[in-house]
Amino acid sequence: IAKEEIIHIKKRHPDGEKAKQNVISKTEQRVQHNKTKMHIFSVVPNQTLWGCVIKCTIFEHFMFPFRSGLVFPTLLMAFAMLFGCRNATKTDEPSNIVWIKNQHAELFRIGQTHSDSFLEVYDAPNTKLCIGKFFWGSSARIEGYQKITNREKIVSLSAIHTGMLAEMGLAKSIVGVESKQYIAHPQIYASTITNSWQELAPNGPIIAEKLAKLNPQLLIGYLFNLQEKNTIERIAKNHFPVIWANNHLEPHPLGRAEWIVALGWLMGKSKMCSELFQRIERDYMAIAKQATSVHPDANKQPTVMMNMPYNGQWFVPQGQSYIHRLIQDAGGKPVVLQPKGSASNLVGLEKALQAMKGADIWINTDNCNSKKCLTDQEPRVSQIKALQKNQVFNFNKKLNPNGSNAYWDVGCIFPNLILRDLANILQNDTQSDRKSTRLNSSHTVISYAVFCLK
Repeated sequence: IAKEEIIHIKKRHPDGEKAKQNVISKTEQRVQHNKTKMHIFSVVPNQTLWGCVIKCTIFEHFMFPFRSGLVFPTLLMAFAMLFGCRNATKTDEPSNIVWIKNQHAELFRIGQTHSDSFLEVYDAPNTKLCIGKFFWGSSARIEGYQKITNREKIVSLSAIHTGMLAEMGLAKSIVGVESKQYIAHPQIYASTITNSWQELAPNGPIIAEKLAKLNPQLLIGYLFNLQEKNTIERIAKNHFPVIWANNHLEPHPLGRAEWIVALGWLMGKSKMCSELFQRIERDYMAIAKQATSVHPDANKQPTVMMNMPYNGQWFVPQGQSYIHRLIQDAGGKPVVLQPKGSASNLVGLEKALQAMKGADIWINTDNCNSKKCLTDQEPRVSQIKALQKNQVFNFNKKLNPNGSNAYWDVGCIFPNLILRDLANILQNDTQSDRKSTRLNSSHTVISYAVFCLK
C-alpha cells in the first residue's frame, strides 16, 4: 500500500523523484512494521495525499497485533483504503490543462482548458510549495482547485497589487486596503476613489472585525506574518478566496513585474496586461544591453553598496535578490556577502564596513538625505569611499507628503524606469534631466541622483 501511494507522490509533487527516493527506500527497510519507525513519513511532501499514505500504512502496521476475530473486517477496511488511495489519482488536475510559460516569474503559473482558466501560486523561490490553486470558467467543480466566481469587491493588501489593478482600470473594484498611506500610484494617490476604501491595517495588524464586516468577494495579499495569515484565512473560509501573491520574493525585477500578467489573467484583462508587460520587458532589456556594454569587463564595473546601518547591523542583499540583479543589469558590481538566496543577510557592522569600505557608489540610504545624517547615525561610515567621493544616492524623488514612495509600488510594476536611473548613476550621467537630478557637492544634503518615476 505504501508503494502504491508513492506513485501518487511522483505524479503530484514537482519534487516527486526526490520524495520517491527518500520514502520508498526507508519503507522497504521496515517491512517488519517496526512501530517506532513510523516517523519516516514526516518527509512526505504536504501537497501529496500524504494523509492517505499515513492511514494506509498505519492500518497495515496495526494488522499485526490484531486478534484473529478482527481479521475479516480488518481486511475489508484495508481493501476500502487501498481503493481509496488508488482512486485518489483520478482527482488530479485535468490532464488537458495547457500551461503558459512565464518569461521571468517563478512563483505563479497560469493555464487553460477549453472550458476553464487556472492560476497556481507558490510560496518562495527556494521551496516553491503550492499555496493556492484557483480556477474559473464553466466547470462547477474541479478537485484540488478553488473556484473564483466574483471579482467586483476586492481587498488588496499590497500597494503593488493595488497599483496593478489601477493599471487595468479596476481601482473601482477595490473596497479595502492595508493602508492608504503606502499607495503612491498616480492614478490613485491624487484621486478621490480612495475615500470609500476601508483601511484594514492602518497602524498595525489586520483588524479582523473590519475584514469580516467588509465581506469581499476576493482578497489579494502577500505572506508576511503567519498569525495574520491564519486570521485572514479563518475569516475567508467558505466566504471568499484568498490569493497570496508573493511577487515581492521574485528574484528578478521583471519577475516581480510579470505578476501583472497573472492578475490580468485573473481579472479578465489578459491581453492588456500581457502587452503592457511586453513593453516593460523590451525597454528593460534594451537599457540593460546598453548599460552592460559600457563596462563589459566585470572587474572594471563600479562597485555598488546598499542600505545603511541600524543598531550595529547592516541588511546586505543576497546574491539572488532582485536589487542585486538590478545593479548588475545597470552595469554595476553589487557588494554581496552571501551569494545564495533572494532576501537579505543581517550582517555585523564591522564585517559590513570592511566589505563596503571600497565601494564606488552607495544607494538606498533610507531616511537619511544628508551626509550629516549618515555620519551622525554611525561615524565610521565616513571611511567609505563612496561617501568621501560624494557618490551617495537615494530613492526619494517621488516621495509624497504622506510618506508614500513611488519607488516601491510603481517601481515594482515598471522596473525599467528604476533601471534607467541606476544606469544613469553608474555611467555618471546624473546631470541629465531625463530621469534623475543631482545636487552638486557644495550642497549640505547628499549629492544624489534620485530614482525617479515619471
